[in-house]
Amino acid sequence: MKTRKSTKLFATVAAASLVLAACGGDDDDSGSEGTAEATAEETAEATAEETAEETAEETAEATAEESEEETGGEDTSDGDAAAPTGEAVAYGNAQEFSNYNNGLASSNSVKNTIVLTEVLPSTFNFEGPTGELAMDDEFLVSAEATSSDPQVIEYVINPDAVWSDGDSVDCDDFYFAWGSQNGLVKQLDADGNPVVDEESEAELDLFEVAGTGGYEDISSLECSDDGKTITTTYSTIYADWRALFTSLMPAHIIETQSGVEDAIAAFESGDRASLEAMAEFFNNGWSLNPGELKPEIMPSAGPLIIDSWEAGASLTLVPNESYYGTMANGPVTLRYIAEEAQAQALANGEINAMDPQPTPDLLAQLEGTDGVVVETGNQYVWEHFDFNFTNEALANKQVREAFAFCLPRQQIVSNLIQPLVPEAIILNNRTIQEFESAYTDASGGAYDVVDLAKSQELLDASGVAQPVDIRIGWFDNGGNQRRTDQIALTVESCNQVEGFNIIDAGSETFFDVELSAGDWDIAMFAWAGSPLKSGQDALYASDGGINFGGYANAEVDAVAAAINQELDADAQLALSNELDALLWADLVTIPVFSFPGVAAYSDNISNVVYNPSNNGLMFNASTWQLS
Repeated sequence: MKTRKSTKLFATVAAASLVLAACGGDDDDSGSEGTAEATAEETAEATAEETAEETAEETAEATAEESEEETGGEDTSDGDAAAPTGEAVAYGNAQEFSNYNNGLASSNSVKNTIVLTEVLPSTFNFEGPTGELAMDDEFLVSAEATSSDPQVIEYVINPDAVWSDGDSVDCDDFYFAWGSQNGLVKQLDADGNPVVDEESEAELDLFEVAGTGGYEDISSLECSDDGKTITTTYSTIYADWRALFTSLMPAHIIETQSGVEDAIAAFESGDRASLEAMAEFFNNGWSLNPGELKPEIMPSAGPLIIDSWEAGASLTLVPNESYYGTMANGPVTLRYIAEEAQAQALANGEINAMDPQPTPDLLAQLEGTDGVVVETGNQYVWEHFDFNFTNEALANKQVREAFAFCLPRQQIVSNLIQPLVPEAIILNNRTIQEFESAYTDASGGAYDVVDLAKSQELLDASGVAQPVDIRIGWFDNGGNQRRTDQIALTVESCNQVEGFNIIDAGSETFFDVELSAGDWDIAMFAWAGSPLKSGQDALYASDGGINFGGYANAEVDAVAAAINQELDADAQLALSNELDALLWADLVTIPVFSFPGVAAYSDNISNVVYNPSNNGLMFNASTWQLS
């Protein structure tokens, strides 16, 4: 058994910190719109890919590309070579795939990301070992800023890039990504007026995407004659442009399934009937029942393609024979196994790799297993409790504060996290993790210590009728002991306050149904992200696509927008801390801790690379190989 402490992964430059991408995940959401690293203006020409390569060299870690060379991975960029038939490798995961479209507010989670990361094409990807962005140089020839005033970004797609059904990956796919996520197309009522959310008063988007950040700043998108060069011009600077155009959806499938001849023409002309038909399919057409694949409308443009799915048991990805780059080494099977059972599955050889939410018992079990490599480190994932502002009682700040004073955060950290990471502390920042140098605590430690008398005093002062029923929603499939323990500690503590009736409302459908529907009073989950900062508007802006609690504050909207536009790294970090201070003032959410990370894999598998971002180990699964 080998153990490595991966602290080196987080010695990153000042501009590299958390952003919630899409995600954000796992039994957590992969917070929203992926965003790219914000750099100082004078270094804006350096791509995220170069940064990742430099970090890999400095830490002597092999990149996925280097690993392919070492294992003799054949360059099949002409697309004619047969797919390798290597031995299948297996990855353990607790949550089942549910949607081919991971860009929806209702489906934007890690359980889908890990399946799709090497199926759907992305301009840049969050890669190990740093979790930073690197350009996919098999999908793109180049991606660069050609002008700074106005900001203009030009993408050149590999001329051989095709979907597995033979359709070209081209400007149509980029244009649909922009058109569906720029927030310009709204839901309309029977009289043709925009539909407005009653709580936030924001106009609702027709395409139910996780967020519009970055895309809403693009004023035009132009296609070359061959569709392989895309030029985007911005009305407002978007610092993290490298994280846009990720997990591109096949526009040709949307056209055929919605009966629309030309998606670009529909957006440009504002053809309402066509837009509504495309949105109907986009919002609902790729939602899947367990085990029910729709292969005819789920093509791949990456090295892997979804091949089979046994409900509740496994999903298998196989090499995409139409792939235009380095062919996958062999099949990869995701085995759906409760996290508490994954260590035994690894020891038995049922799986070859895993990166679950760790517990002391699980880590001890892994470290006592022969033939297993264990890596630990920080993660850009953080646990929190969110308030639903549509709940009349919780709209009262004194009630929210009363819950904050009974929430046993220190006990949760001491009992469940410090046995894994002795130096772990309560997390008191929502935008910057405590292992990052720019971390500040704007709470002043106000809610670090349980004070049940203060909790009751605030409830009494609030004037709300008591007892206050509070349903805590969370993903409960019976397989996450740490989360079960968190809920038990919370219920035990807060129900000592006579004015509260805390109800465990955990559900296996929480992420697919209740969360986005707002069917909860307090939600407990984690955002999974990356070492970046923009994209906070998706979570906290009044019209944020994954602002599930209906929170609204115009000053927060302005600061979140400023983060997206700030090119200077230090200034962006300062704005991020300013945003967090505003969120503490309103007590929108209560952060609890940053996740400790653990990856474990059998010592006869090559190319597994620890990844602290929301893509996890699966970001390069096509290169994995058993010896």
